Amino acid sequence: MRLLNRLMGRAMGTFVAQGVSIDDDGRLCLPDGLTPDRVQRFIELCVGAEFACPRDAMHDLFARVGVSPRVLAILNQIIHDDGDVDLSAIAHHWREAAGALPAFHEIPTRFRDFLVRDLAIADPESRTLLQAVTSTRRNAAKKLGCRADWDQILDLPEGVSALAAPWRRSTIRELAPSSVGAT
Repeated sequence: MRLLNRLMGRAMGTFVAQGVSIDDDGRLCLPDGLTPDRVQRFIELCVGAEFACPRDAMHDLFARVGVSPRVLAILNQIIHDDGDVDLSAIAHHWREAAGALPAFHEIPTRFRDFLVRDLAIADPESRTLLQAVTSTRRNAAKKLGCRADWDQILDLPEGVSALAAPWRRSTIRELAPSSVGAT
């Protein structure tokens, strides 16, 4: 158990600085009042797809923003469908998790960059995920004309989807007409 606590301490050091933590029951505590359910809804509106659970939504977005497949595979082993951390799975897969620690640290940075650069909603000065999520909430509320509250924002699905439309369009790769058979 001591090894698990040290591993979690090392892994969470970077995340805590970004506004992410895990409580004693393994619940994922995200910055600025985000919950796994709110993150799922936000991601669904941004990518224009529905997901069965918060874990699936987060994995999809992480893959889209460049988190390595190795990290996604490990996350799949240690994250419950509801987005919470499976502490017993971490204990079981501790070697893989320990080996992936440097790559795990890219997750908050990639998510911050998604909010700042890709969606262009968060303030460019946002240095941490906490700052980016907070400014995303405030800036999205201004653009949508609602109170700066995640539930209020997510209750305007067409508006959130419209905010993410330029990013969605930029990520769609159209297949060029096949030149097979052309002379």
